[in-house]
Amino acid sequence: MANKNLTVGNVVAFIGRSLGGKPNTALRFGTPSEAEAVLVEGELLDAVRAAFDPSPETNAPQSVVAVRVNPAEQASLTLLDASSNPVITLKSTDYGLRNNQIKVKVETGSTAGKKLTTQFGNDYYTADNVARNAFGVQYSGAAATATMSITGTSIVLQAPSGTTIDTIELATFKTVQQVVDRINSLTGFAASVKDGNNNKLALNGLDYVTSQDVKTAEFVVTANLQAIIDWFNSSGEGFVTATRGATAGAVPGNVGFTYLSGGSDGIVTNAEWADAYETLQTVDVQWVTPISPEPSIWAMNDAHVSFMSNNKKERRAIVGTDLGTSNEDAISAAKSLNSDRTSLVHIGHYSYDPQGNLVLRPAYLTAALIAGAFAGVNPGTPMTNKALKVVALERDLRNPTETDVLINGGVLCVENTDTGYKVVQSISTWLINSNYNRREVSTGVAVDFTARNWRQAVDSLRGSKSNPLLISQAISRSDSVLRELSRPEPQGVGVLAGDEANPPYKNIQASIEGDVLRLQAQVSPVIPNNYILITIAAVPWSGSASA
Repeated sequence: MANKNLTVGNVVAFIGRSLGGKPNTALRFGTPSEAEAVLVEGELLDAVRAAFDPSPETNAPQSVVAVRVNPAEQASLTLLDASSNPVITLKSTDYGLRNNQIKVKVETGSTAGKKLTTQFGNDYYTADNVARNAFGVQYSGAAATATMSITGTSIVLQAPSGTTIDTIELATFKTVQQVVDRINSLTGFAASVKDGNNNKLALNGLDYVTSQDVKTAEFVVTANLQAIIDWFNSSGEGFVTATRGATAGAVPGNVGFTYLSGGSDGIVTNAEWADAYETLQTVDVQWVTPISPEPSIWAMNDAHVSFMSNNKKERRAIVGTDLGTSNEDAISAAKSLNSDRTSLVHIGHYSYDPQGNLVLRPAYLTAALIAGAFAGVNPGTPMTNKALKVVALERDLRNPTETDVLINGGVLCVENTDTGYKVVQSISTWLINSNYNRREVSTGVAVDFTARNWRQAVDSLRGSKSNPLLISQAISRSDSVLRELSRPEPQGVGVLAGDEANPPYKNIQASIEGDVLRLQAQVSPVIPNNYILITIAAVPWSGSASA
């Protein structure tokens, strides 16, 4: 009855610069439009767009993860009350220099409270009569006078003035209803909730008053400041968030349109890149591409995928150079990496931007295309001979004169063919030997996918009693998951290949020693068909004729 579904993901992640989005945060997108709304502009967004439509021969990834590397800051504005005390701190919901364009206006409401407007470019949010009546209080007892004072943490009731009847601690009586119930328990005082605000917070939520008369007539306690803050923080406003000042108890004064300030995009150093890779350690992704042509960043990226792969979160990388990279420089860069988990691309491509302009993209964005394509296919599927969705390449390579040298040098190269712009062979930068699981990206991914699914299938057995039944369960679950991994497409993923004579897996063995359960098996990951050889037996024709 063990679940045989293969639930391990195949997700691509990009790290790079953008004009929008929270920095150093794993932002997950399911469509290009979601990414555009958050990232706004920049090469990180270009990479995400490309990944969602990488090839006419592959599907798009189900989701793409993006990490904004530039240490952007939010823009802010402090609103003051009539006595010039700070009462509300506004911060832009997004991060970056562009948020200094947000402006805020506070006016007197048409009939009550305030009218608020926030504007960003031609877009704006507005709300009129922002106010809140929390509860009413009146004293009808024998004392000649009665007053009430309110702070953020307490309500003091006096009758007569100067004689404290009760101090209501709002840390104990936190809601409006609880405060009203407490007041109604006092002789001579009567209170009632207004406008259905029973569950609104009284603690740090009411407008302040000092020695307010509650004898002559009912006094209505307001929470107008909190109502303003709640509107800024609601789904009805999307540009800013609001924080109440520590001792704020009055509404902000009227102010004409005033711009936020302090937003910045920040300066990116290797420290920000290192932080981004640390962030990705907590996210389940299988492909990581830095949107950068810097070898130092590639090295950091390769160290990340190697570290994660050695800690049960196998992942791989595709990196790319800048425009104008020669074949010789690409081969040298691949040799420096020499990694079975990182591929290097060195040819840029032309594609259209959202405005319809034809743009030359650097090779690290070609790498993003290929990474997106790998994330859109079943693990173990090679990108060899697969077309990319590009208009043209930065330059055309000669096949085999240039491509053979590049492949032997560990460069994942692309070429212009009669049937499209295609990956010549999807290889890593590994040069030490020609082992398929090291050299061929798809074969290595098949091994990774097998390891992750097998590990997941038996992980629930940890903590079980060590006995013969455990060995039987481990072998049964191992056989189930390996059989599912062997099921060919379209019924399965087909990362293991074989037939009856040469099965895709065999010799599953389990043993227990102390508190350690060991499992092993021989498996045959799929290997790409990179070459087709044709042999022609040429023989002379012979025949005869007669008249």
